[in-house]
Amino acid sequence: MKTLILLFAIFSSSFCFSQNLENYKTQYPKDDVITLSLNNHIDITESNGSLSIKETVVKKDYYLTNQKLSHANESVSFNTFNSIESIDAFTENEDSKNNVSNFENLDVIRNGIFFADQKKKIFSFPNVKEGSTTTLTYEKSISDPHFLPSFIISDTTPIETAELSVSFPNNVDVAYTTFNLEAIDSNFEIIKDKNKTTYKWTLNSVPKINSNYDFHPLYYIPQVFVYIKSYTNEGSVHPILSDAAGLYAWYKSLILNINSTDQTELKHTTLDLIKNVNSEEDKIKKIYYYVQRVINYIAFEDGLNGFIPRDAFNIYSNKYGDCKDMANLLNEMLHYAGIDSYLTWIGTRERPYSYIDLPTPMTDNHMITAVKVNNEYLFLDATAKYLGYGFPSPFIQGKEALIGLSNTDFKIIKVPEVPASLNSMNITSELELDNETLIGHHQANLTGYEKLYMHHKLERKDNDDIGFLESALQFGKKRTLIKDVVYKNIELEKDTLLIDFKTETERYIKRIENNIYIQPHLNFSLKSEIVKNEKKDFDKEIKYKYQKSFITTLSIPEEYELQTIPQNSEFNHPDFNFQIRYNVSEDSKILQIEKYITVNTLKVEVKSINDWNSFIKAFNKASKQSIVLSNQ
Repeated sequence: MKTLILLFAIFSSSFCFSQNLENYKTQYPKDDVITLSLNNHIDITESNGSLSIKETVVKKDYYLTNQKLSHANESVSFNTFNSIESIDAFTENEDSKNNVSNFENLDVIRNGIFFADQKKKIFSFPNVKEGSTTTLTYEKSISDPHFLPSFIISDTTPIETAELSVSFPNNVDVAYTTFNLEAIDSNFEIIKDKNKTTYKWTLNSVPKINSNYDFHPLYYIPQVFVYIKSYTNEGSVHPILSDAAGLYAWYKSLILNINSTDQTELKHTTLDLIKNVNSEEDKIKKIYYYVQRVINYIAFEDGLNGFIPRDAFNIYSNKYGDCKDMANLLNEMLHYAGIDSYLTWIGTRERPYSYIDLPTPMTDNHMITAVKVNNEYLFLDATAKYLGYGFPSPFIQGKEALIGLSNTDFKIIKVPEVPASLNSMNITSELELDNETLIGHHQANLTGYEKLYMHHKLERKDNDDIGFLESALQFGKKRTLIKDVVYKNIELEKDTLLIDFKTETERYIKRIENNIYIQPHLNFSLKSEIVKNEKKDFDKEIKYKYQKSFITTLSIPEEYELQTIPQNSEFNHPDFNFQIRYNVSEDSKILQIEKYITVNTLKVEVKSINDWNSFIKAFNKASKQSIVLSNQ
C-alpha cells in the first residue's frame, strides 16, 4: 500500500509538473524564459541620527524551452554606494536542487567610460534545462541615502508578478514618483502600523523590454523611484532630497572645495589667451574653443568623484578630463576673464525626467557651463569637440538645465531646441554629359549640427575609404566615383564647413533610339527613413532639426533638346516637408533642379508616423524621376 501511495505521488507530481510547463508554453508561445516573480524591497531604519538602508531582491525564473540557456548566466551589479551583503542562487528541477557555488567579481566595462567603480558579481545557474526554476536572492547595503535604488522594471523576459516596496519609520519622510505604470496592470497600497509605513506596488503581466523603441527604453518601461526627503532625530530635521532646492544644495556641498590648489598658471594662460580681445563674447569664444581643442574628453565614474569635478589646474595640466572636469575648467577660465559663468547640471535626452518630478541624481547625467549673453543663457559643452559656439549639445536640446548661480541660488531653464535653419546642408551641383558618363562638380556647405556630425565622421575616417563622402553626405550612386575632394574652413572656429568635390557617374544615362533618359538626383537623403511596421507603435526620435537643399544645374548638349521634365512636387506637414522644382532657362539649354527638405521636430509622434512614411515615400518617388533629352 505504501508503495502504491508513493508511486501515485510521484506520478501526480510529474503530471502537475508537465501540465504546468505546457500551460506556460501556451500562455507565452514566443518566450523561452519567463520571470515568475520579482520581489524588491527597501528597508530604511533610523538610529541615533543615522540611516541604515537595506535592499533585498528575490527573483524566480522559469525555463519553458532549452533554447535560451544563456539566461542561466546571471550577474548582480554593485558599486561604491551599494555593496552586496549576501547572495544565494540555486536551480530546481522536478527531482533535484543545485546550488550555485562560485560567484566571481568583475569590473563593468562600459563604452566611452575610461574608469568606473561599477562592478558585478557573475555566476551561472547549474543544471538548467526545460522546466527548470532558478531562484536568485541577494541583499545590498546602501551607504548614501541620496542613492536609494530605483525600481526600473526592464528585462528580456516577461514578468508574471513584480512586488516593489519600501518600508520606513515614521520619522523618515519618503516620497515617490512613478512612470509608465498606467500602461500595465498595477496596484499601489500604503500599509501603516504603529512605528512603520510601507509603500507597496504590485505589477502584473509586465511585458519584456521591446527592441523596437526608437527613444531610450526609459521613456516606456515601468519605473518607481523612491527617495528620502528628510528625517527627524531629537527634534532636528535632516534634509536629504526634499525638492529641486534640496538636490541643488547637496550638489553645491560637493563642489565647495574644488580648485583649492594654486591656479596661478591657469589664470596667466587665460589672460594671455584673451589678450587684445575686446568684446566679452569674443573672450568666451576664445576660451571655449581653447578647452575644446586642448583638453581630451575621457569619462570617469568613481563614487562621489563621479559627481565632483577635479581640480581645474590639474585638468589643464594633464590635458584630459570628463564632462564635469571640462565644465569646471571652462568655468574657472571664464571667471579669470571676468565673465559670469556657472556650473550647470543636466540630463541628456536619454533621461525623460524633470527636476520638479524627480529631484534626485537620476534626473541628470551630464555637466556643462552656462553663460549669460545678451540676456540669454548659452550652454557651452566643451566635451563636444567640434560643437560650434552658441550651440548646446544635440543630446540636451529641450532638457532642463540646473544652473548654479551661487551657494544658495539656482535656476532651472529649459535648453532651447536649435532651429532647423541653423543645421543645414546645402549642396550645389553642376552636371554635364560626357558620352555615357555624368560629370559633376559640387560644393557642400554644412552648418550647425550637420557640420558637427561631419567633423566626427571625418575624425573616424579611414584614409583609404574612397567611398567616405558617399555615405557621409548621402550623395552618389553605385557607380559614382567621387574625386578631387577639398575640405575648407575645417577649423573649430569656422561656422561653415565647405567640401568641394567632383564626381563621375557611369551607366547612369540610358540611350533609347534618339532619346537620352537621365535621373539627375544624386543625393539619397531620407532613403532609409521609413518607419517599419513593428516600430509604428512608438515615437520616432530625431537627433536634431535640419534643412537640406540640393541645387543642381544640368547643361543640355547642343545637339539635344529637353523633351520631358518631371512635374514639380511637394509634401507639406507642420513638422516635415519637401519641395522639388524644375526650372528651364530661356534658351532651354540649362535645367535647374531645386530640392529642399525641412525636418522641424525632435520627435515624430505615433499619431504622425503614417504621415512621416507618406512623406518619405513621396520624396523617394520624386527623387527617382527622369528627364528626357531628344536630338530629333
